Amino acid sequence: MSDPTIQEIQEIALMDEVDVAISFIDVGLTSLKRLAIDDFAHLPIVLLSNGFERLLKMIICLDYREQNGEFPNASGFRKKIKTHNVEKFLQRVVDISKRWEYEKETSETKKDMDFLENDAELQIIVKLLTEYGISSRYYNINIIIGEKNSYGKPSKLLEYYYWDFEEKLPRKKNVTTGNILSFREHITRLLQQFRMALCHMFIWGKLGKTGKEIGKSNILVGIINLRDEDLGQVKPRFCES
Repeated sequence: MSDPTIQEIQEIALMDEVDVAISFIDVGLTSLKRLAIDDFAHLPIVLLSNGFERLLKMIICLDYREQNGEFPNASGFRKKIKTHNVEKFLQRVVDISKRWEYEKETSETKKDMDFLENDAELQIIVKLLTEYGISSRYYNINIIIGEKNSYGKPSKLLEYYYWDFEEKLPRKKNVTTGNILSFREHITRLLQQFRMALCHMFIWGKLGKTGKEIGKSNILVGIINLRDEDLGQVKPRFCES
């Protein structure tokens, strides 16, 4: 049996990375479900920020391969991809989708694009994930070494998001002011819809054979088939003891 080619190794690594991204998001949602606003917020935020960052990067890498016939290896591309700015990665994926004319594929892709581009709540939560990825993940270390923090501590980021949410979006019918349980369900629905919109791209986007294989794999099957009425509910991917 011959050794696998570099391209085959890269494809296996990419599929594994998508699996890791989805796992991080799943465990992050489970952790968020149990969280009080003033509780240990590092865990859900680091998992969600890292998971969405990885998922967006894999879409970008697959698109690059489809455009150029190989995965990226230029130092300039690597430098751009090795950051933690979820906001910028999302904008790159939206730009890629526009090049595909993705919104014309199905009614679902049209809805996804409208959500990714125009949903005010999504923009707020993506900013929170970005702020954590760029700076707040090192909040305590920065204090220890005398480095200035650009953003607040993780528990405060979530708290600020909650009150910002209440102030800017007061008319949402399924959110009761001061009701943390309703808030957690609402933010969970938002994150699940974000994850689902990105995962749909492996099915309907122009991500080649590998993208199609990922879209049909067990990695995404529970996400792709999620119904609107299931949003807000968290079913852990891993068994709990």
